[in-house]
Amino acid sequence: MDNKIFSYKTVLTRKYRPIKWNDIIGQNEVIIILKNAIKNSFLSQILLFFGPKGVGKNTCAKILSNELNSFSEGGYLNIFEISGFFNHPIEFIFEMIRKIFVYPKKGKYKILIINDIHLFSQESLNLLLKSIEKLPLHVLLIFCCSENNEIIDSIISHSQVYNFKKISLKEIYFFLKKISEKECIQIEKEALFLISQYGNGSISKALYTFDRLTFYEKKKISKQLVMKKLGILDIDYYFNMIDYLLNEKISKILILLNQIFKNGVSSTTFISGLTNHFRNLLLSKNTDTIFLLKYKNKTILQSYIKQSKKLSSSFLIKALMICHNMEKESILSKNSRLIIEIYLIQLVNGFYFYKWNFNRDTSELKNKKIQFLKENWKIFIQKISEKINPIYLNLLKNKIQFQIFESRIILIIPSKLENREFFLIQAYFIKYLRKKLNNPHLKFKTLTKKLNNFPKEQYNFLSKKNKYVNKLIEKLNLKFSSSISKIPI
Repeated sequence: MDNKIFSYKTVLTRKYRPIKWNDIIGQNEVIIILKNAIKNSFLSQILLFFGPKGVGKNTCAKILSNELNSFSEGGYLNIFEISGFFNHPIEFIFEMIRKIFVYPKKGKYKILIINDIHLFSQESLNLLLKSIEKLPLHVLLIFCCSENNEIIDSIISHSQVYNFKKISLKEIYFFLKKISEKECIQIEKEALFLISQYGNGSISKALYTFDRLTFYEKKKISKQLVMKKLGILDIDYYFNMIDYLLNEKISKILILLNQIFKNGVSSTTFISGLTNHFRNLLLSKNTDTIFLLKYKNKTILQSYIKQSKKLSSSFLIKALMICHNMEKESILSKNSRLIIEIYLIQLVNGFYFYKWNFNRDTSELKNKKIQFLKENWKIFIQKISEKINPIYLNLLKNKIQFQIFESRIILIIPSKLENREFFLIQAYFIKYLRKKLNNPHLKFKTLTKKLNNFPKEQYNFLSKKNKYVNKLIEKLNLKFSSSISKIPI
């Protein structure tokens, strides 16, 4: 057989696995403490390496083993590994403990690395905990954990704890850049950045992803290829979605969501991207925080600043909370898409709430609000029309007017409707509108049109207090009953 078919290269994750302390990326603090512990003979027999996956816990454990045994950097001897992920039978774990208890033929120490302790059965866990109580002096146990739970608490009291942190985006990027140059792999800067970002602090995940993508393109790895293969969504989708939200186009939001999922984007990726987009919009509202966006592209920065001006800070904070709840529920749900659709509709309704609380409306926005009130009044009246006298119904449909003054909705009614029945209908309408706008604090006032016996003294008093009263009364053809005129508008 021609062995040339195997000559491409060793898998990058193996080829560039660190074999000495200086090769480890982003864990300087842990390495310094471990080196000092070895130098000063202060190392415990039980160590807990705690931190996210793919940040170097296992690699550090193996380098530590070589250091203790004074082995060369080339291979790892006297190292044994078990993992709760593989659900090993109790017999396997018992045999592993028996092997490490036997004194080593080479070197001074045997090291057992235990991964994913939270996945062990209770029987296996009990066996491990019992072995801790009678460890021979040549045995070192290293627990590598990423989950913080009660099981770890039972081990902490016996061990030294070392906290591993996520690798920074910058460190991952330059690590991958160095490899691409060594391996003569051509890749666009933006593509390399996306892979580094996709690693989410895990250097092994980023390197594995980079390695996998090199098989798709022989010439040059492009940004488009990376986005397609990793299911990364272009930022323009989020800008478009927020524009549809601003225009209250639920149907267009759902159509765009369908297109996103057709492109192979996962629900987790979409929610994460949307949450990040709202965060960026919130940061864009303040010149002091805009640097946190970390976008060097001026066009993107300007797009965020422009869109952020259309949304209030309070709405953006609410949107972030909605996205957080969306993420939690979608993970637990069997139908994550439905959960996302429900929460996107909530976002649109939430926007209604904050839009109706702006104290300074433009005339265009105020007209839109009034039109909205008229349309919903007609919808509401139509729902209860069967219960209303036809003559009375005509007045309700055609003679009710709306105005908006500051944050109050003013209902202007003809005097013929000023009775108990109307105020009952009005109360139900207010309840209906508050529910629709998701705003239980929406304020309403009622004015009556063409009423007689309007007190002259009160009219004069109002005129002196506000020079616009005459114009308002003339424009709306209003007169006030003595009871209603006392209500501040």
